Amino acid sequence: MTDAIGAVERYKEIIGWIGDAVQEMREHDAERGVVVTTRLDDAMAATNEMLTRADQSMARIDELWLQAVGELFNERWMQVTPIPRPDTNVPPRPLEFYEAEVEKTQLALIDAIRKKGLLGR
Repeated sequence: MTDAIGAVERYKEIIGWIGDAVQEMREHDAERGVVVTTRLDDAMAATNEMLTRADQSMARIDELWLQAVGELFNERWMQVTPIPRPDTNVPPRPLEFYEAEVEKTQLALIDAIRKKGLLGR
């Protein structure tokens, strides 16, 4: 009978270890869950910020395009097309770089139009 009592005690001891291990795993998973949730929240915030920034950039580019088209309004001989699609083959750079390039190009276009006297202004 001592063997039966020893087996019961050993069983209880093993079950205790398993219970402790499960509890440690739950605590570890809870900690990891907090880290993952924080990372996900940060990623979502960054994504939303990026999308907002992209929308603002596109609105500014549309505005510059409309200004350029407005400068060419009286030039009936020139066919003005819709705004071109973005060139996806350009190297990746900060958005501000491309916005500055668009503004610089738009100003150069307006300047060239005015210098050539196309608009009669």
